Amino acid sequence: MASNRSRSRRQVIILDCCFSGAFSPGTKGEDDISLNFEKVQLGGEGRAVLTSSTSTQYSFESVYTPYLVQGIETGEADENNDGFISVNELHQYVQRKVQEGKHEMKPQIQAVIKEGFNIVLTKAPIHNREDIYKVIVKSWIADDGKISKTARVALMEQQNRLEIKPDKANAIEEEVLKPHKDYLRRLDLYKTQFLRITQENNPTSEINHDELKRLQQELRLKNEDVDKIKNRKISPIPPLKKIILYLPKINLLQYVVVGMIGIMIGYVFRQPPIANSCDKETYNLNDRISLGEEILLTQDKNPDKEAGVKAFLDGDCKTAIEKLNLYRKAEPTDTEALIYLNNAKARENGNRVKIAVSVPIGQSPNIAKEMLRGVAQAQDEVNNNNSGINGKALEVAIANDDNDSIKAVQIATQFVKDTSILAVVGHNASNASISAAPVYQTGGLVMMSPTSYAKNIIIGEYIFRTAPGIETIAKSISDYAIKKMKKNNFLICVDKNTDNASVKDNFVKEIPNAGGRINPTNCNIYAPNFKPSDVISQAKNSGADALVLALYIDKSRSIEQGLALLQANQGQLTLFGTPAVVTQESLEEGKDINGIITSVPWHSTAFPGNPFVQNANDLWKAPVSWRTATSYDATKAIIAGLQKSKTRYELQQTLSDPKFSVGGATGQIQFSSGNRKVGYDPTFPIKVQQKPGTDKYEFVPIP
Repeated sequence: MASNRSRSRRQVIILDCCFSGAFSPGTKGEDDISLNFEKVQLGGEGRAVLTSSTSTQYSFESVYTPYLVQGIETGEADENNDGFISVNELHQYVQRKVQEGKHEMKPQIQAVIKEGFNIVLTKAPIHNREDIYKVIVKSWIADDGKISKTARVALMEQQNRLEIKPDKANAIEEEVLKPHKDYLRRLDLYKTQFLRITQENNPTSEINHDELKRLQQELRLKNEDVDKIKNRKISPIPPLKKIILYLPKINLLQYVVVGMIGIMIGYVFRQPPIANSCDKETYNLNDRISLGEEILLTQDKNPDKEAGVKAFLDGDCKTAIEKLNLYRKAEPTDTEALIYLNNAKARENGNRVKIAVSVPIGQSPNIAKEMLRGVAQAQDEVNNNNSGINGKALEVAIANDDNDSIKAVQIATQFVKDTSILAVVGHNASNASISAAPVYQTGGLVMMSPTSYAKNIIIGEYIFRTAPGIETIAKSISDYAIKKMKKNNFLICVDKNTDNASVKDNFVKEIPNAGGRINPTNCNIYAPNFKPSDVISQAKNSGADALVLALYIDKSRSIEQGLALLQANQGQLTLFGTPAVVTQESLEEGKDINGIITSVPWHSTAFPGNPFVQNANDLWKAPVSWRTATSYDATKAIIAGLQKSKTRYELQQTLSDPKFSVGGATGQIQFSSGNRKVGYDPTFPIKVQQKPGTDKYEFVPIP
């Protein structure tokens, strides 16, 4: 083929013709004449083949090319909204349009070598890129409705990346800032009236209170912004030192008199201290970030916990510690409570260092708890067993990003602006990590993801992870399925999550490398006309003996469709999955998921003699998961780095040093270009099986 003579390292072949799918390696035509083109013919680094039909389909009056053009021209094919259209995104778009139109053809994609799926075909149209820039601008607006110098640097970089002209960028920024400026104008109106009323009526009458409340409602102002105005001192007394600077020359006796007057003024206007008080600090992001002043895990409440959180908010650390200790004795599994307890102790101590963690509390509370257990255990150990970090107690801010890209960017922006935060553990899903990573990179703040395994989350020197990459996971599962279980024909079913799109790409690569083949049946769980029974039947008829299921067990539509697929399967195909299926929700599905096999970076028997397991059992009175272990390792790595660092930049340098090493739950922790560097196979196969004598299920290691 001519493509083999090309020196291009990235090639995309688009075939809109009858039997075009015959170019997919390993397929055959109806007459059983082999149409298998070996890699020597379709070989070449980074080559992808898009076809309008399978190897046995005609393609008369094809709508394939019009859909290709439509996806590129409109930008609708930019499914992850990053401003660029990849081969895989274009294929997914066309495939969806064909299914929506109920056309008979079945478009195919083959990434023959390496990164074929990820080849970028084109930039999205300018209007799509402008919409993306608009979202980015929103994420950088400060609380005062302005764009800081740091934000300006980040936005200039995004303008260059998205190729948006300066005048258009300015217009977008003005459009985004307009409601903020209008809000500040209305807030200033309220402030003016509040000052007038308080000066005319002190204390204000009930009528005036009602007027102010009505004014707030008319101006559509938030309670927290109005409260800031009400709590602000109207006429602050200038410091005594400044008063003396402006006094005329006077004798010593007069200085003494003035000094006594100053002391008296200070006494009269002093704020009465709270007993056992400690520093107060809160975040304002729609109740998504907390150091201990509010409960994010709203399903875990009781009077003692609520009293402890209220005391923390009021700056009464002694009461907060007392109440949270009482609650912890009754509910030792509550991860949030332990972090808040240690934060209160750190605040009371006064000498502390701060990091943050971002988890999907709203979308996947159990996964959030698993991650928080690892962070909390590392914090508890360093604060209570090792006298902190160079004598400073570790404090942890908790954020809820819901695995949502936009929320993750907003949270990352808040963390970057808070210069006291020296590192962040998170995020969970790769779509959140990938979106937030540029913010951390630009802001010079270390992001350490313990659970994101998509290949492209590492985008700069400030981004790290303690979980293995998807290529390692895909290789482990493929090798086990093919070499130990003798499976050879794999149906791959995925949802739209970034992690799982990356999963499919790597399985398409690793399964042939291990000696198996990919079943040609299309199985996109998120497709609007997805029919599980038809998919299983078609896969079986084309020789499938294994099903790779890549989806999140959460509240999305994809899990409903995924479970329907499992029910349709009824054990016909051997089940394999990614580490994402290792959740309590999966086990609750019982027999439908029984027998599924995956590979994880940790389980309780994987590292004999490691104290992490016993310490976790003592602390939580319950077993922990692989996410707990990798989150613990992420926090341990940051703690070890902070032992040698005082700034964000120094921490990044320490973690990047080839000599850096610290022991964790999953062995020694070292990094190479942000990825976990290990000298052993970092994955361990496990499966779901029924607990003997019960109707419950569990994950168990397999040899």
